[in-house]
Amino acid sequence: MKRLLFGFALAAALWSAACSSGGSTVLPPPVGGFSNADLKGTYSFVTNGEVFANGAIIATPLARTGSFVADGNGGITGGVEDVNSAGAFNGPFTISGGSYSVGKDGRGALTLTVTSNGTSNNLEFGITLTSSGGGLMIDETSSSTQASTGSGNFVIQSAGMCSTPVSAAAGSYVFDFAGLDGNGLATSLVGEITANGGVLNPGFADLNDGGTLTNGAITGTLAADPINPAGPTTCGRGIASIAGQNYIFYVVDATRIRFLSSAGNVMISGDAVLQNNLPATLNGGFAFIVAGSDNATKFGPLTRLGRFTASGANVTDILVDTNDAGAFTATNSGVNTNVTLDAANPGRGTVTFKDPNLSTPFTFVFYLSSATRGVIQETTAKAGVALAIADGTIAGQTGGPFSSTNITGDYAINWSGLSVQNGGGFAVADEEDLVGQATITSLGLKGAADIFQFQNGAPQIDNSVSGTITISGDGTGGDGKTARNKMTVTLTKGSSANIDFVVYFVSPQLAFIANNGQNNRVVAGILQAQP
Repeated sequence: MKRLLFGFALAAALWSAACSSGGSTVLPPPVGGFSNADLKGTYSFVTNGEVFANGAIIATPLARTGSFVADGNGGITGGVEDVNSAGAFNGPFTISGGSYSVGKDGRGALTLTVTSNGTSNNLEFGITLTSSGGGLMIDETSSSTQASTGSGNFVIQSAGMCSTPVSAAAGSYVFDFAGLDGNGLATSLVGEITANGGVLNPGFADLNDGGTLTNGAITGTLAADPINPAGPTTCGRGIASIAGQNYIFYVVDATRIRFLSSAGNVMISGDAVLQNNLPATLNGGFAFIVAGSDNATKFGPLTRLGRFTASGANVTDILVDTNDAGAFTATNSGVNTNVTLDAANPGRGTVTFKDPNLSTPFTFVFYLSSATRGVIQETTAKAGVALAIADGTIAGQTGGPFSSTNITGDYAINWSGLSVQNGGGFAVADEEDLVGQATITSLGLKGAADIFQFQNGAPQIDNSVSGTITISGDGTGGDGKTARNKMTVTLTKGSSANIDFVVYFVSPQLAFIANNGQNNRVVAGILQAQP
């Protein structure tokens, strides 16, 4: 089952070329104030995607996480990486060196030299900084030993986390873990748990394992890394057990911990975020995005992007856009609506609404980390079986109305999903990832990006990016307008021209995006403002 993570063809082309520009392109002059000096310190990174090992004929799901040290002058001085490929865990591997470059617009390239058993290989990434505290990234490794892609991010780690990863994790955390279970089925686990001196006190979680929905209390532990004691080159790394599953983890700071499963033929990963300032009731406009798979078709990639207004138990102004294996469906209203907060489990809630034109109501469970941010899992079911296995982010809309007045400036852009560029349908779709930067002026986009479509063989570096954003009404979707905010992105290389998206603004600094079913792809991502 294809599972989009917020990401099969013959691999021969992947070994015939290294990173390629795909032809000459005239790029707009880069704008911004970034340089190599903005990437300095120890950063925790994560990507999710696919890999072709040397000699393989199909791609394998792949998750990476780790930590690297950037010197502020273009050099990587150390770090560590852990890898899980379809449940086969390997690590830790030593990051023995590497290099990076950052342009004025925050776009750049990152090379990590990973050493194992005396053999060194380079991993290549395209990056876009959103600040000196981190940014967005895609894996764009293409060499004689492997080709891999996937989307993710990197976040600077607090210095104190390196030596005290267990005691640094203290408080109640909301988490979202997604991937594949021990039988290769798509799985999603969202919940809340409290860390206290290495003990994870009883929390609560919702599990969608291959379409089977369960929930209940969970416990666990955090412990120091017994093989690689915490230090500057293995910053914040430890081991954990949650709900009976083993993980390695990296503490980013007191507010965020990253996890990757490490046993049991399971490949799941995700972040845990500290809870604070939880609301007594849910009020205001909320945008959400989930990605995963359609359990009814057993293979179809799925994105669902939308918004609603909550007022106590009432839900109004519902808009949802679904891309199910290229079939696009718009939901413009809802009946039989309800939103409820769970008094017994802080931050947990459920939201339900029915599209008048569909037979089965949409249902979701969410866990808030604050009054305006949380994780969300789809629980829509028929005859007790989940119709989708998908999860993502829910966020309160702030700063509206949205228009050309406040949607302006420099933005990082990332999308990830599945793409069919050489025929065969979504049963043989492969990973597509893009990272870049665009300046928005009068709702017009102009910038550059890297894209890796596995079926096209090699990363396409430095695509010229152009496009337009169309805003409907006040831009929030909460003013009774059923027309969507839209965005068209045009790339200059490969088969990725004129891609149409729906857009839901969370704030002038952040928007969720998903393509509308055209162009033989199912992708979703974000626009995130740069300083």
